[in-house]
Amino acid sequence: MLTTIKYESLDCDFLCGHFPELREKITAENEWLGENLPHCLFGNVLNPVVTGLLKQDDYRNNNLLERVFRMYEDLAEYGDTETKNLLQVTLLEYLWDEYITYSRSCELMGKNTRIINGNISDYLNIPEKF
Repeated sequence: MLTTIKYESLDCDFLCGHFPELREKITAENEWLGENLPHCLFGNVLNPVVTGLLKQDDYRNNNLLERVFRMYEDLAEYGDTETKNLLQVTLLEYLWDEYITYSRSCELMGKNTRIINGNISDYLNIPEKF
């Protein structure tokens, strides 16, 4: 069982520990930012990767995507209030931009991530399928 994931711990080391194959992107973004800004770091690194993988035909069989959504579930279940806010407004909201990323991400979410994702419907509409 995990302990509380504190917002202050969401840094370059946290991301590199979860996604060593993204270390180069993570460290480059972190150096560019110049300070620990979790919303920027997580959003700028993970959002393009996740949306790109969700648009692939084999998205259900992608190990990196599976690990991203497992981390999202951990953030949803064990994160402090600020961590859950990062998950909702920086990571999950981004997936609402297109129907394909929205619908496919919903398939991959765990129960706690789905609860936080459901909060977004209070202020955003589910994207339409074209």
